Amino acid sequence: MAAGQGRCRQHGQGDQEVSGRKLLNVGLTLAVLVAIVGLYRLTPTQKDIQDPTPVKGIVGRTVKTPRFDLTVNDVRVGKKLRIPHSTPDRDSLTDFVVVDATITATREPIHVSNVRIKSSDGVTYLGANRNGLNEVDLTGSELSPDIPVRGSFVVEMPADKVPGATLLVMEKAILNDLEPQVSVPLGPETVKVQDVVALTPASDT
Repeated sequence: MAAGQGRCRQHGQGDQEVSGRKLLNVGLTLAVLVAIVGLYRLTPTQKDIQDPTPVKGIVGRTVKTPRFDLTVNDVRVGKKLRIPHSTPDRDSLTDFVVVDATITATREPIHVSNVRIKSSDGVTYLGANRNGLNEVDLTGSELSPDIPVRGSFVVEMPADKVPGATLLVMEKAILNDLEPQVSVPLGPETVKVQDVVALTPASDT
């Protein structure tokens, strides 16, 4: 009888040891999975490697990048756009957002051709492409090193999308992996919509 009880106790202890090992194995497996998931999330993807390098700024202050310096001076909105030495005033199905800015090349002559505004709801609006605009706005100007140029960027978008939107400026429209991209929040305030907004022609300051 006593021998039978001993065998029962040994059998029970063996079951407990097996269950303990199973739980330990499950715990170790879960820990390894968590570590793998964490490592995967922290590892840069090909998209992360190829994305532009963000450089953040604010309105009224100069943002410095390795290629150019940019200062956003003002934001104006109008139903029509007046381009210097060109008639008539341009109409839009939405509104014209004119961003007055000063930009300076820092290394070599460049053109800043990639200008967009991203609204708070994630929609991106490209720079306007109106006839005659590229002859007077900042995207059409060759920027010489160390010479500040003052002018305007123009984007067509609804005026009610401007509050909370962000201006995005890069040198090149293509082949811009890892290139600096300036992002300047335009602020939460509602911008007054004018009947006609005049473009500031690009010129050396």
